[in-house]
Amino acid sequence: MSDDHLTLVWFRDDLRVSDHEALTAARADGQVIGIWIREQRDSDGLGPRPLGAAARWWAHESLRALGTALDGLGIPLLFAAGSAADIIPQAAADLGADAVRWSRRYAPASRDLDAQIKTRLTDSGIAAHSHPGALLVEPWTISPQGGDFYKVFTPYFTVVRDRQVGDVLPAPTKQTPPSEALTTTINDHDWAKDLDDLGLRDGTDTDTGGATSATVPQWWTSTVANHWTPGCREAQRQLRDLGDSIDGYGDSHDVPGDPDSTSALSPRLRFGELSPRQALAAALDLPEISDDDRYAWIRQLYWREFSWHLAYHLPHVETEPMRPEFARFPYEDDPEALQHWQNGTTGIPFVDAGMAQLWQTGWMHNRVRMATASFLTKNLLIGWWHGEQWFWDTLVDADEANNPVSWQWVAGCGADAAPYFRIFNPERQRERFDPHGEYVSRWLGQGLGGLTQAQWTAQAERTGEDCEPIVDLKASRQAALAAYDRMKAESD
Repeated sequence: MSDDHLTLVWFRDDLRVSDHEALTAARADGQVIGIWIREQRDSDGLGPRPLGAAARWWAHESLRALGTALDGLGIPLLFAAGSAADIIPQAAADLGADAVRWSRRYAPASRDLDAQIKTRLTDSGIAAHSHPGALLVEPWTISPQGGDFYKVFTPYFTVVRDRQVGDVLPAPTKQTPPSEALTTTINDHDWAKDLDDLGLRDGTDTDTGGATSATVPQWWTSTVANHWTPGCREAQRQLRDLGDSIDGYGDSHDVPGDPDSTSALSPRLRFGELSPRQALAAALDLPEISDDDRYAWIRQLYWREFSWHLAYHLPHVETEPMRPEFARFPYEDDPEALQHWQNGTTGIPFVDAGMAQLWQTGWMHNRVRMATASFLTKNLLIGWWHGEQWFWDTLVDADEANNPVSWQWVAGCGADAAPYFRIFNPERQRERFDPHGEYVSRWLGQGLGGLTQAQWTAQAERTGEDCEPIVDLKASRQAALAAYDRMKAESD
């Protein structure tokens, strides 16, 4: 370790200090400075997908927590906004960095950008190193015999589930805080911004990376903030309670009314406040938990991996169906029905409760996600990309792989999708997974959860509320199957 060697660590979706291979390697070499950039995609479409609204709020709060954690290690954290292809080489040169390190990204548009930046750095005499840390298994290390990549989850999981992933790394040692001269240099560049000037908490256009003085949307701070405390420190505390969620997980994870039915670690993994290796190690280190519960939860962790496996190989997964024939599916253009779905005013209690939970918390139980997505794409026959974009803007855990891959799975056009005729009936889903109405009552009001659809509609009529279902579930199911048959006929 040499205090003369300076590494710039570029944080992205890895907002933590422990089990961070790039940070650990940088600290082993000498002094470290961190940087995070609110990126914009370039004219060629390279770079990460711009953050949605709820994710921007989470990123702001998580970055504040990361800054505190790094400060405890004597490591300054800088901020910038704009083109990473311009900012990273410029920042490295301005700071006199000998090297730049980062955790790998896997979406093709981000990979291509990172490759360009690595070339620019090395051409200017600055070493560039990428490290694993976002996934348990690197996508290029696994492929089926005679194929390019796995398109079905079960054989993928069979191959990867027993792979060794290495040991969890501790946080690096504390360094001597930067000198006064270096501190002055850090603050004396046009690209450097304060966290509050990045525009993450206001109405700034997600494509620009700029900053405005727009008013903070009220629901971010008055609702979502009441349910979450972003940051790597809180993530570690939540991880220590993992046993409470995994105990009984095999039977309870589909019950949205049970607050302990899932671990709710998805936003922690999305922003890298926890590494998947930390999550896996914690699940394996629970001797009092049954193997059935443990591996039911671990299977979900690997579904996240599978989504990234697909996104790595499919550059347009957020806009194009994985099954090409679905490009001809006869979806309907119905802005009014889409707005009812977004607002949670469809008159279908299970769907409306899910959309209320999403709006108030920035999160939705996975069983309800499937039901609401199926209702939009199959009962309302609205294109899956409309729902995917809405979830992108309102979920705190939406990432570039899981969000579109899961939407395509439900819509029937994705990898490993169930037969199209398996349409989630939201009323039957409610009867099966929320039979006593705890979930619906929690999000739509006490007394509503235990009612049948007919009773719920009748009560709404008595109170003067307009809660008539916007579509008949049985008739719309038949319409969806007919639309599917038309698509198949045109494809033959």
